[in-house]
Amino acid sequence: MTCTAKTAKGTRCTRPALRGRDVCHAHAGDGKVGRPSALTPEVHDRLVQAHKAGAPDWVAAQLAGISLTTYYELRKRGRTEESGPYRELFEAIERAKAEAYLHALVTWRQAMRENWRASVAYVDRVDRGRFGGSGSAGDQQVSSSANRPDLSQLSAEELEILERLHERPKESEE
Repeated sequence: MTCTAKTAKGTRCTRPALRGRDVCHAHAGDGKVGRPSALTPEVHDRLVQAHKAGAPDWVAAQLAGISLTTYYELRKRGRTEESGPYRELFEAIERAKAEAYLHALVTWRQAMRENWRASVAYVDRVDRGRFGGSGSAGDQQVSSSANRPDLSQLSAEELEILERLHERPKESEE
């Protein structure tokens, strides 16, 4: 069945009528004309869940069933609006990303207890450049003398921590 309403030009509308009604969505009087928003409650939830898990933007978009361009448009709109569903999405994603980041840091800090390389990588990330390096220590050979940190740059407290780590028995000695 087609819409029974008249267009602005006075001709009969050719759009299909809504189910159970005799007019189309444009003439239904609810003001919702145009393409429906890509932001549905399901898309919102999937984006937030993906970011809580630490997924990058492209994975979150793919999981939610939207393009990366649409994802960035939703974020952009949320960043500029002061309230509403797009702003709520923006804030929820920012919180989810912060939670994932904090979880990664906590996991990293726990790994530092057992793995000195995790400690080196952490210091390199957090205090980039302090020891003369410009990149991630995980990509470099730590055993070469050219890549060793300059211990003269450390504070007394930092030196004590290193000494305690050095005095700790190795796993093979236990």
